[in-house]
Amino acid sequence: MKSFQYLAPIPPFEYLAPGTLPELLDILSSHGKELQVVAGGTDLMIALKERTAAPKVVVDLGRLRKELGGIAVRGGALRVGALATFAQIESSPFVARYAEALRQAAANVGTLQIRSIATLGGNLATASPAADAAPPLIALGATVMLQSSAGERTLPVQDVFVGPKRNGLRSGEIISYVEIPANGVRSAWTRGAVRKENVLSTVSVALATTVQDGKFGTSRVALGAVAPTPILAEKASGAMTGSEAIPESAERVATLAAEDSKPISDIRASAHYRKHLVHVLTRRLVLRVLSELTAP
Repeated sequence: MKSFQYLAPIPPFEYLAPGTLPELLDILSSHGKELQVVAGGTDLMIALKERTAAPKVVVDLGRLRKELGGIAVRGGALRVGALATFAQIESSPFVARYAEALRQAAANVGTLQIRSIATLGGNLATASPAADAAPPLIALGATVMLQSSAGERTLPVQDVFVGPKRNGLRSGEIISYVEIPANGVRSAWTRGAVRKENVLSTVSVALATTVQDGKFGTSRVALGAVAPTPILAEKASGAMTGSEAIPESAERVATLAAEDSKPISDIRASAHYRKHLVHVLTRRLVLRVLSELTAP
């Protein structure tokens, strides 16, 4: 079916490439839902070919990389611009220091070619339940800065996702940057997939925690591809926080993470297998972070 779709012409659209942020915000406020924003284009180009998107106006952010890109530490927080590519995130020493889980996820997005153009803002705004950047950011307690002609507002990353391929941005809004507390927590990410590269995650898990006086500090476990949106595994996070920092704790955290998940069966895996994978991957991740935090 898709091969026949590709033979049909892509419906025409107006192409706009604003050169300043005020110009962009004016365009967003005046065109509403008929408009599609493109950053790297790795999702939109496929949607156009498969005829699942037919925007009347396409707005290219390519000329705004100075305003909406970059990675820096400001005011005790790591700030990652919406137009930062996954290749830039993967190679950033700031991300490696303050958000290792995000760096690990970025290194596994698509292929090298995709990582070189796909952006963090695009990954979040597309709102896929399997978005690899989401669980690390949720685990790290990150927030998203949104901008529009009406002003600015912030959202926790998990609130950007309201359903499969549905985001919480209001009409006229765009993601400006993501802010992550630079508080020295140890974080990690892992996933299960049918192959190592250029594939959607079957399950992904991220964890952020600390260890002090033999106990885990505030801990956050986040899951991807096991619910309509990426989620904070609340029971697992609560159980891990304040528990003894010993290998035996990993089993209870993993069991509760599997209970937190609400997967479906689809072409990539059954719901039962996904729950099993959540348990296995969470247990491995807790043990990995524990070994790193308690290493001499």
